[in-house]
Amino acid sequence: IAALLLMNAAMLHQRIANGQWLPGVSSLDAVKNSPNAVSALTRQWTAIIGHDFKPILEPAVKVIYAVEDTGKTAGLERALRHIAAEAQRIAETYADMGADHAGPLFNRVMGNQASDGAFFTRPPAAAIAARLTLDACGEADWRDPQVWQDHQTVDLACGSGALLAAILADLKRRAAAQGASDAQIAQLQKIAVEDTLKGMDINPVSLQLAASQLTAGNHDIRYRKMGLHLMPYGPQTHNPGQVSAGTLELLGQQSIVARRGVMDLGDDQIASQAVWPQHDNAELDDPVEAAQNARIVIMNPPFTNRAKMGEKFPSETQRALRARADEMERLLVRNDQALANFVDKNALEPLFTALADKCMTNAGGVFTMINPTVALCAPSAQEKRRILAQRYHIHTVLTCHQPGNVNMSQSTGINESIIVAVRQDGAKPPTRFINLDRMPADDAEVDALHQCLLDCANGIIANGWGEVSHWPAERIEAGDWTPAVWRSPKLAEAAAQFANDDNLVALPRAWQVGRELTQNFKRDQKSHPHSFPVIDSGGADGQQHIQSNPDSYWVPKMIDDSIRLANGGTFPHTEKLLNKTSHLLVTFKHNSSTARLTAVSGSDQYIGNAWMTITDVSETEAKALAVFLNSTPGRLQIMRNPGQSLVYPQYPPAIYATIRVPDIKDARIRQTLADCYEQTKELPVPQYRDGECESAANGIRPRPKP
Repeated sequence: IAALLLMNAAMLHQRIANGQWLPGVSSLDAVKNSPNAVSALTRQWTAIIGHDFKPILEPAVKVIYAVEDTGKTAGLERALRHIAAEAQRIAETYADMGADHAGPLFNRVMGNQASDGAFFTRPPAAAIAARLTLDACGEADWRDPQVWQDHQTVDLACGSGALLAAILADLKRRAAAQGASDAQIAQLQKIAVEDTLKGMDINPVSLQLAASQLTAGNHDIRYRKMGLHLMPYGPQTHNPGQVSAGTLELLGQQSIVARRGVMDLGDDQIASQAVWPQHDNAELDDPVEAAQNARIVIMNPPFTNRAKMGEKFPSETQRALRARADEMERLLVRNDQALANFVDKNALEPLFTALADKCMTNAGGVFTMINPTVALCAPSAQEKRRILAQRYHIHTVLTCHQPGNVNMSQSTGINESIIVAVRQDGAKPPTRFINLDRMPADDAEVDALHQCLLDCANGIIANGWGEVSHWPAERIEAGDWTPAVWRSPKLAEAAAQFANDDNLVALPRAWQVGRELTQNFKRDQKSHPHSFPVIDSGGADGQQHIQSNPDSYWVPKMIDDSIRLANGGTFPHTEKLLNKTSHLLVTFKHNSSTARLTAVSGSDQYIGNAWMTITDVSETEAKALAVFLNSTPGRLQIMRNPGQSLVYPQYPPAIYATIRVPDIKDARIRQTLADCYEQTKELPVPQYRDGECESAANGIRPRPKP
């Protein structure tokens, strides 16, 4: 972190020297060759601070002082000479990169920031999000300073400024494409950084990086006018016994969340700090004012569980932070009852999304966020999707399906999507879904992809980028955003048709016994006198036939014969567990490439570990359902609702409640499918990735409706 702070300062120093912005500032070439580089840089940086640029240089000077206090200045001397040489080399070109390249480094050296949800956006993803956002804003004369001022942009969790920097870079690109001169672009950048771009975060170091990003290449910008805010988080020294929840404190502001005619909440001024102390006592815009009436809200909101809030603090503070978040939620819902089922007691992200909605009240505003792709299909988030679709036209959803390159954020491997929404009431147009086969690697590839998207209204995108499709507004408003899950629009459409087929009925309830099993039992040998069989593995080497085959044996962890005898010869825990056995078991989690089956069945009844039981079905009904759930219609419905990730999805009981199957109470349907089971039960089923198999060839294909 110290190296990043020093590098930012050194690059700014070199730009000041090259541009001769301030008198008496020597080139880094002279500094790195001086007998005492530490002293030379300290003097120069202190002199520069006297003019301006305090947010970049003061943290770096503090780093030098901190190392000097240890007495280990020899290493600092070597480090500063090396940093000065590198800063001299890249200072000018870095300003033209147009993306946050320090953020990934910062994210790596900061260690685990999961409790704060601090996963910085990857530069290519930020660049794509910025271009899609400004596309959704519509045509404009980007050379006009008033247009820039009219596009106030807020990032409620800005981190190192990746998304804000990407918006700035694309604004400049659009102005240049319309003929703006270098001088005009410099003036427009000044407007953007001082008036248009607003960022909030709880980490002062990441905000220093954001300040560096936004001001690179323009010495006319005054840092004291920047709209970056360090939001209060954790215990408040000025108010002992109180804690603050960071940017979520804005939910406690009447001017943000209240509708007209609603009783005044009695605002307390948010004690946000300036990112740096102001030597001239100038103040930044109040964060409430900064967040109000935005034209664009763009963010990668914290995707952390509320239970993990503030893990860096003592347990008492953690509890207080969770209570504060709950209080902000109550204030939000009190003023907007429709959001009662929008927020999630387990997650912070819905609160940030609701806050974004409150910051952008005017028609035509654009809200862009990065979300886990599974949030676009999970039953638990359906109400949130419905409310967003009521208030916005879900303009574009972009997902990448390239193996190993599905994430938009640093330090995470989960599938993520970019969602662009435009504030609009009334009837909505269809939603554009962009499913990529590969992720752009740099700005040049982002530019190439963007141009291909402008040229592709629907269908295959040129140069092997992927495919564009559209999803009806009525499905979006019903909460069905599942095209993001599929690479192929045809599969998305087929899965939706089966899931909404009136000729099919709801699947019986699924039971999950995995936690109960692992808490009270352990694997052992089949020969153990108290063992019982379990369907355990769902991987390539697990269940290979539709006929269920136990692949492990479990026994109670605590074996006390007195308890067994008092219970009539069986252990109470075992008896309770085995009451949930079934002829039919369905997958709970599997690798979507290597697993073989979604359901297994047989004459004997079992419980499962990575499998769930479907109770209240007879042996024949279980066999019939197993056939359907392993057929194309069954698999499509299961796979359209993945949990956790697309590569290794989980399917909790709530997902199976959405699946529709043939009416197995109909004797003809039940027997036809059961006969199919008998014909195929001994045939090995290949892995998903291997395609069709003999089992399918011997199966029954559905007839078209008369």
